[in-house]
Amino acid sequence: MLIAGCKFPVVVAAILGVFALSCAPVLAQRSYGIDVSAWQGTITQTEWNNLRNVNDQEFVFIRSSRGGTTGYYNQSDSDNSEGQNTLSQRYDDPFFVQNITRATNAGMLAGAYHFSRPDIVASTQNSGGIANSGTDEANHFLEMAGAWMRPGYLLPVFDLEAGDGIRSDAQITQFSIDFSNRIYEEMGVRPIMYINGNYSAYVVQAPIQDYFPVLWVARYTGGTNPDPSIVESIHPKDTYSPFYGPWDDPPAATHPWSFWQYASTGRLSGYRNGSAGIDVNVAQGGTEFLRDHLVPALWVSGSDGNWSTLANWNSGQPPVAPVQGPGQVSRVGSLTLPSVRLPGSLDTVILERSAENVTVTLDSGNHNIRKLVTREALNITGGTLTVNYTPVAESTPYSVLVSSAVSLTGGALSAHTVQIEPTKTFTLGGGVLTFDTINLAPGFSGPGSLSLAGDVILAPRNGVTAQVQRGAGSGATGGVSLGGGTRTVTVGNGASAVDVSINVPMTGGTLNKSGAGTLRLTGGNTLDGAVVSQGTLLINPSGVDEGVGGDVQVLAGATLAGTGRVGGVVTTNGVVAPSSVGLPLMMPAIEFGDGSELALDIASNVAYDRLLVTGDALSIDAEATVKVTFGPGYTPTFGQTYTAITGAGSVEGLFGEVVTNGPDMVARSVAGGVVLEVLSGLAGDFNNDGAVDGTDYNLWASNLGGPASALLNVGEAETVDAALYTIWRDNEGATLPAIASAVPEPAGVLLGLSGLMALARRRR
Repeated sequence: MLIAGCKFPVVVAAILGVFALSCAPVLAQRSYGIDVSAWQGTITQTEWNNLRNVNDQEFVFIRSSRGGTTGYYNQSDSDNSEGQNTLSQRYDDPFFVQNITRATNAGMLAGAYHFSRPDIVASTQNSGGIANSGTDEANHFLEMAGAWMRPGYLLPVFDLEAGDGIRSDAQITQFSIDFSNRIYEEMGVRPIMYINGNYSAYVVQAPIQDYFPVLWVARYTGGTNPDPSIVESIHPKDTYSPFYGPWDDPPAATHPWSFWQYASTGRLSGYRNGSAGIDVNVAQGGTEFLRDHLVPALWVSGSDGNWSTLANWNSGQPPVAPVQGPGQVSRVGSLTLPSVRLPGSLDTVILERSAENVTVTLDSGNHNIRKLVTREALNITGGTLTVNYTPVAESTPYSVLVSSAVSLTGGALSAHTVQIEPTKTFTLGGGVLTFDTINLAPGFSGPGSLSLAGDVILAPRNGVTAQVQRGAGSGATGGVSLGGGTRTVTVGNGASAVDVSINVPMTGGTLNKSGAGTLRLTGGNTLDGAVVSQGTLLINPSGVDEGVGGDVQVLAGATLAGTGRVGGVVTTNGVVAPSSVGLPLMMPAIEFGDGSELALDIASNVAYDRLLVTGDALSIDAEATVKVTFGPGYTPTFGQTYTAITGAGSVEGLFGEVVTNGPDMVARSVAGGVVLEVLSGLAGDFNNDGAVDGTDYNLWASNLGGPASALLNVGEAETVDAALYTIWRDNEGATLPAIASAVPEPAGVLLGLSGLMALARRRR
């Protein structure tokens, strides 16, 4: 897959979950580690603690074994001058168990390695005429370290540095492949290859890289105790182009290594107070990169089953204790085996069976894992599943990869980034989904999609806007389907102004927006309709002619806001708030009911919110109000008018009140809509022209006995009566500075708005 221009080869049993990065410039600071064997003798727990906490060594590879399952090897007599090395020259490292126990207790990521002996052939002294095989050596490795080839430990390692000149290149390659196949058969993972430049460039052959997708290379930088900073940004191949052999053959990564042993003479204060040399290594990435090289949590059952059943997981299998072979040096220290457990907080969980189709059900308990990859069906019906990984450049761009049918019908799922692969569907039928981003991967055979089969609660993580969006790639864009029903989407009110934003089309049903938070729709939606029961439904599409199809009902206390077009009639007892200054919210008809509110922001004489009713009826209850918020720095003058609603084929009723954070205003129904006017505030100025004169008297007289709404600047008066005459008489002759504004004619309003619409289209 390609991410931000970089290539990540994906590996696992069928997909291992290891991601070898080829774009070093985007990585975090590299992590450092060591490798040890019996040659280092006893390393105390204090030394291990200091290696981790003082020397900042994050990982270690520990030798468990060498050679095959038979015979004996004296590591102090490698040329067999004493004739004690026999058969497949088995060697069980007596310090392995103590080292891996103490290293993990110190907080290091640890794994086992096996030193292979393809140099032992039929003609080798004391071999009994039997050549070592990769399969037999893997069996030895499994006997001694199989208990630690499980989640929580680094992938097992095949150490290849013997046999050249004794076997052919093809034979060594096949020996290695046989070793990998045996480990994979038993453990479901491919081992790491440890190799030097001579073997990688000139001995092993393709397709070796398919069987050892993770590469640990040995190339020394020279000198005693080299400064680790010299390998912070360079690569083994920089001075020797053939170094990686088949591992960097196109289209592979330019620098495909994951680990680099850059010296055997490192000095670390935590080991022998810095007086002795030790092998030192660097990873091509930081902590998350390292965690990608842990053994994943694999579903090992060939049948449907429950997430909480230990026996369904490789982490839940009872570990088999290693048994020292005949004549081997006795184990140093006590034997401590890993505990059986369910997948945990450092585990990448992979649901995949190569031979069966299974369904995994999570129905109870609280589970916390690092990543989740689904190749088999997953049903979350209860309990909670938290996926804690937040994407970084050195690892995967997702926390959850949906490559199968996944459903959430109860309980809760929390993950930062969910990626839904092409043709796959994540079905939400209930429960709580907490997320930062859901990427719907496009595809020519069909995109990834979300399907709402029931009511669901959506919640953002960490107070930021949660986004459902088109993922990277080519092909058709996915969407959110309501399946033809009415679906309640509840969104809580978080720290962000917008809590959840759905940036792809929402189709096929009626949306009921619930919860105090804000749900934003920005795609070209073809909903049958919507009900805004609570909180805010914000329509902010990419173009002004997109929004929500069908009728929309806004209940008391709820808000419909934004821009774009509503396809049907809007009926509101709540708030309608066009929310993009200069762009209208459009609908064919709207009914402002009892207690409803039209909320408008006004930034200047020409920049303000408005509604466009596209030809049908505008109905206004007398108990409906207009709420105006003037922008900072803008002070309107009396008589200034604003066309709040336009385009209606008919207008019935009048807003009963206008509430502002500035000067008093009045709403007047005119042909096609509603105009707001800033009042002079001058008592007796019934026509709002800034002067109390005979024209105002005539207006009073012609409306005597009628509703006070026919006059302006009347305060709380309800009827045109003698009290208003007294106000006029007492203020006759009062004036304010003249203004040049006038109520625009309806035709002029429409012409101006059509120009605005043309401008909006040009901006798309």
